[in-house]
This record gives sequence, C-alpha cells and structure tokens, in this order.
Amino acid sequence: MFNKEFLKKLTILYVEDDDLARTQLSKILNRLFKNVIQAKNGLEGFETYQEHKLTDSKIDLILSDINMPKLSGIEMLEKIREHDKEIPVIFTTARSETEYLLKAISLNANHYALKPIDKEDVILRIQKVCEKKYFEEIIQRKTLELKEYLSVINSVATIVKIDENKNISFVNNLFLEASSFVKDDLIGKEFNSIISSEVDKNSIEKMWEKVNLGKTWKDDLKFINKNNNIFYIKSTFFKIENENKNEYINIGFISTDEVNEKRAFHKKMLNNIKEKNIQASQSQSQVNSLQELNKAYEEKINSLMLELKKEKQKQADVTSQVKYYESEILDSDRVTNSLKAKNKEIEELQELVKAFKKDKNQNTETINELNKELRDSKIELEKLFEKIRIKEKRIDDLNEIIQLRENQLRKLDSSLVD
Repeated sequence: MFNKEFLKKLTILYVEDDDLARTQLSKILNRLFKNVIQAKNGLEGFETYQEHKLTDSKIDLILSDINMPKLSGIEMLEKIREHDKEIPVIFTTARSETEYLLKAISLNANHYALKPIDKEDVILRIQKVCEKKYFEEIIQRKTLELKEYLSVINSVATIVKIDENKNISFVNNLFLEASSFVKDDLIGKEFNSIISSEVDKNSIEKMWEKVNLGKTWKDDLKFINKNNNIFYIKSTFFKIENENKNEYINIGFISTDEVNEKRAFHKKMLNNIKEKNIQASQSQSQVNSLQELNKAYEEKINSLMLELKKEKQKQADVTSQVKYYESEILDSDRVTNSLKAKNKEIEELQELVKAFKKDKNQNTETINELNKELRDSKIELEKLFEKIRIKEKRIDDLNEIIQLRENQLRKLDSSLVD
C-alpha cells in the first residue's frame, strides 16, 4: 500500500539510457513523488548528483539502470560512494549476473530489480528504503538531542544513582563539588548515610516507600558534606525498573541564597518574556485575522467586479436591443424604465465596491499598526535578554570576588572559612 503523503516529500534521481522506458516510468513516478530528476546515462547521473550536492538540494534515492554508455550504473555508484556512503540506490537491469550482484552489494545498493520492471514493486521498494532511512535519521537526531539534554543536566544538576541495595553506584562531579567528597568516598556507601541526621527518620522511610511504589518524590533534602557541614539539594527522587535489577536516581539543584536569588531573577525574567511572547502572539494573531478578512474582502470585490462586468454586458445587450426595436415599436417607455433600473443596480454595485475598498484600506492600516507593535515587542524581548546576560555576568563576578576573599581569609586564618 502506497503512503502517498510520504512519497510526495521525496526527490529521486532516475538514470536510464532507454528513452522510451525512462519516459514511460517517469510519467508514473511524477504522479507519486515530489520531484523526479532524469538522466540519460551514468555520467549524466553522476554530474546531476554532484550539482544537487553542491546546492544542498537533497536527493532521497537513486533509481538506476546498470548497463549504460559512458558510465555504467555500477561505475556511477562507485563515484557517488566516494562522496556519500548512505544515499539509497535501487538498480534495474535486464541481466542478473552474479558479478553485478556482488559488486552492487559491496557498494551498499539497497535493491536489485530485473526488467521488465514491476512498477508497483519498485515503488514499494523505494518507499520502504526511504522510510527506513527517514526513521534512522530521526533516531540519530533524537539520540543526539538526548545526549545534549543529559550533558546540560549533568552540568547544572547533581546526580546520584543508587542500586537496589540502597548503596550509591554513581555520583556526578557537581555533587562531588557540593559535598567535598571524592568518588571513591561515596561509591558503595549507603545513600542514607550522607543524609543529615537532622532529617526525621520517618520522613526518610516515607520517601523510600513512595519511590518504591513507582512515584516521584520531590522536596528539599538535607545532606552532610565531608566536613559534616549541611547543604541542601532540591531533589527529584524516582525509581527505574529494569529487567535484571532496579535502581534509583536522585537529581537535584543545590539550594543556596545566591542560587535561589539567581533562580528567582530568572523566573521573573522568564515570566516577563512569556508575557511579551503572549502579547506578540496575540498581535500576530490579530494581524493574521485581519489579513484573512482583507483577503475575503478582495475576493468579494473581485466577485462584485465580475458581476459588475456581467451587468455592463447585459446593459450593452439591452442597449443593442433598444436600438433594434426603436424603428419597430412606438411605445419605448417600458424599455427605458428597464434601462434605468439596470443603471441603478450598476450604480449600487459600484457603491458597494467602493465600500469594500474602503474597508480593505482600513484593515491594511490596522495590520501595519499591529506589525509595528510586534516589532516593538521583539525589541523589548531583546532588551530583556540583554538584562539577563548583564545580571548573570554580575553574579559570576560576585562569585569570583567571594572565592578570592575566601582564599585570602584561608591564608590568614583557615578557621574563619571552615
């Protein structure tokens, strides 16, 4: 069964030296695919591939004959594989020599169809090959995104993994910095042992009960560092169930006055940005609505103009009839009244067209005003982002000053800092 919506997104390069066969199959392919690029031989096929490669115009698949002048399909693919190891290729040929098959396989060809071509089978093969490549690209992209997310989390949040025996199996560098421990101090150590004794034991038991039920526990958790000093982590605690064994993960953010102040500032800025985005979105929505209304007015005006043209033609026809009957009838009052009525209808239609044009002009002015408001909102957003960067720079500068002062105090008297 063809996935016509998917096929309409694909561009294929069809290389065939037989003009009649190429023309006939291309007609069928053009009805199904977004774009079908034709080439008469292997050399032309390779040159066409190079042109699209240079212009970043993606070719999703190559459908090619093998026995062709200048360059055979195999020779063409050898040259293409020097630049692209992944582009899917389906060969067509009137012969099925083992030598061709082995060479095609070594060049990572995806399919080998004998002539006369079963058109439906070839199209289904193209769909299957391109769908496979499409999903592979999605998986690769999602994997990269996941790695980036994990890298970001690892750089801003503490991560502690606990095995099914409630012993620590992994800690990231941020947790080690916060706790002053080294990794060997913590791996294999009971997780509860690094929780401050000030935390009620019943609270810890309830935390474990909730997590073991498959629920997520969120709260500030009080830890002790290597020097038995307390530090807080705003924790998210949950269980991961695997086939062989279960493990627990604690992800959190270190809670300090400085961090909380920075977090509150970010939240305020984000709220401001969100409000500005909402305003910008509303303005854009109004612009879109007015543009749609304007388009409707234009269509109505065009319709009225067409009707007006028809009425003018009718008037011309009536005028012609009047001239014809003037010599044959004495009483022309009825015809004259009919002409007056038609003239009045035409005048009314002309007035209606003027009114629609006036509404269109007013809507255009409103759209321009909303576009200006949208630009102003974007400028305001840029200013807010610049303020955020300045504030973050000031916080970083303060951190450096605090660190410098702590080092100076340590040199004078280490007890003042510890």
